[in-house]
Amino acid sequence: MGYLTERVSYLRGLVDGIKLDENSPESRIFGEIIELLDDMASSIENIDEKQNDISEELADTQEDLYDFLYDDEDADEDEDDFIEEFRCPNCGEILPVDEELLESDEEITLDCPGCGEKVTISTEDACDDYDDCDGDCDNCPANKDE
Repeated sequence: MGYLTERVSYLRGLVDGIKLDENSPESRIFGEIIELLDDMASSIENIDEKQNDISEELADTQEDLYDFLYDDEDADEDEDDFIEEFRCPNCGEILPVDEELLESDEEITLDCPGCGEKVTISTEDACDDYDDCDGDCDNCPANKDE
């Protein structure tokens, strides 16, 4: 039993305690008022329950959405699609290059998003282990922090 229903029950007890004549107009009015209050209390408690259910569903949906957007398992799968980054020799803009393109023996020509110039990247320009690179190779991704 909720707080409002308990309060209506308390009022009902008070009215019963004053021992009004059951046929008097006052008794009928008090009875109707208490019935109305009881109906209102029940309705409000039902609305509260539904609101709590909806809040829980919303929290679950938000959690599911967060998991969908920021799922660590998906991040692990995306590591296989690693993209090398090279700097444009003209403006220094980072040029993302898909790793599959780097596996080919051909040169790659890209349009720089910064200056619009065509930049040609050879697979020889790519560092295999740029964590230990001294940064002297062409378009080295180790230079991306400069």
